[in-house]
Amino acid sequence: MRYTKALILGLIFSGVTFSQEMVCKRVKSLPLDPFDKVWASVKPLDVSLSGQAVTVPMELKPSVTSIAVRCLNDGKSIAFHMTWSDKTEDRFHLIGKFSDAVAVQIPYKPSADVPVTMGDKSQRVLILHWSAFRQENIEKGYSDTAKIYPNYAYDWYPHADPPYRYPENWANQYALNYIGGEKVFRKNTFNTPVREVIAEGYGSSTWKDIQGAEGKGVYRNGKWHVVIKRVFVEESTSNPEWGPGKETFASFAVWDGANGEVGARKSLSYSWIRLKVE
Repeated sequence: MRYTKALILGLIFSGVTFSQEMVCKRVKSLPLDPFDKVWASVKPLDVSLSGQAVTVPMELKPSVTSIAVRCLNDGKSIAFHMTWSDKTEDRFHLIGKFSDAVAVQIPYKPSADVPVTMGDKSQRVLILHWSAFRQENIEKGYSDTAKIYPNYAYDWYPHADPPYRYPENWANQYALNYIGGEKVFRKNTFNTPVREVIAEGYGSSTWKDIQGAEGKGVYRNGKWHVVIKRVFVEESTSNPEWGPGKETFASFAVWDGANGEVGARKSLSYSWIRLKVE
């Protein structure tokens, strides 16, 4: 373990941080549906993943060790299609189990010198994080205690009538007070399963005020198929230098909720992948 950790840290901080490359082809329109035929025309890139072993809490026995990635753009937006094997479909946060999730990381400045471990001071990264539980809330209503354990307890929210539509039922003054104020309210009521996060080193991740990224995940035959889509230039907020017609880098991370993975406990690609955006 000590040798593995030293090797990982050496790779991260030595600048030897990429060996694969991916071309993000330009198409007329970007489908959010993971099974749209356009995605089948793109050869996936297989990316190896390792357990997070840099900071606590670590994940030394990750269940997901590879992910297949595709990329397309339409000149205004970019989309990543990600597929990985997962024995269980985890859409809820339970005791000791969490939601499945996946993330794409892009450096603001297109340089492989940016630490792949969520950047560093003045070396900001953008993270687009899709979660199955957020999509569950949006598509099938808020996952409260009574929904997950229908025979155990009945929870009551004074600001909404069951079945709890999400985020619509949370868009009122009572909900704002119940959740805990404007900031928490805004963070938890975006109508998208993707969160845009910026970071300058692990432990510094911060949600962006502007949240425009979209996503859709489908669990089928023991695999997750997820598309994350975002415009290159989002108005009134910061954006990476990522295209179109530019080269940058990308890395990926996966959380298997049934394996107790949440937060820093995840599997990730420790090497930047060169990304050529047509």
